[in-house]
Amino acid sequence: MPQETIRHVLVWSGWVRLTHWLMAGGVLFLFASAWAIGLGAADYEFWRDWHMICGQLLILVVVARVILMFMLPGSAHWGALLPDRAQLEGAKQMLLFYLSFARFPLPNWYAHNPFWRQIYPLVLLILLLCAITGLYYNTANTFLGMSMFGWHAALAGIILGVTVAHLLAVFLHDLKGKGAGISGMISGYRYFHVEGRDKGGNGTPVVNKSSVVHVSIDSIRKPPKR
Repeated sequence: MPQETIRHVLVWSGWVRLTHWLMAGGVLFLFASAWAIGLGAADYEFWRDWHMICGQLLILVVVARVILMFMLPGSAHWGALLPDRAQLEGAKQMLLFYLSFARFPLPNWYAHNPFWRQIYPLVLLILLLCAITGLYYNTANTFLGMSMFGWHAALAGIILGVTVAHLLAVFLHDLKGKGAGISGMISGYRYFHVEGRDKGGNGTPVVNKSSVVHVSIDSIRKPPKR
């Protein structure tokens, strides 16, 4: 039996983690403030004004995250989101894991989850569009026959669904996996369990024998910029 080696690897840069948590906090506050506005809270103007301010700040954060995709190397770069055969197979295994309610084996990955990485750019676009339609919420402008009010509500509904699915998925990943996915987005580091070498003998450590998504030795030796 090959000896297992555990490596503690820097995967997420500080800028990526900062924008991630700013977006997460912003989205949660927007949902909370929208709920307060819908209830007709006593201080309606307070919640409305801060909802608008937070939405505008969210636009800046999303734009900053997109800019970082062209400035930072490694897992933060836009090229890391491009699909390939291994990642598409990993996305299939992730989908089976979700649909089986975590009874199917959880595949491994280096930085971006092979399933969520396919929709991550779309989520950023929806966030941006939702925030922009919020700026024209009370105007008479329409797009494709739908008011800005309707678009804002529809896009917010999609974001709510994605948020709930993301939180459930992250919980399952940490429950069934051993890569410290949640703390990885806090500290930037994840754990990789190396169980040997690949059959080609090129020095590529295999994260798990059942894994489709392998981690290259170059990725481990060249951590992202903080």
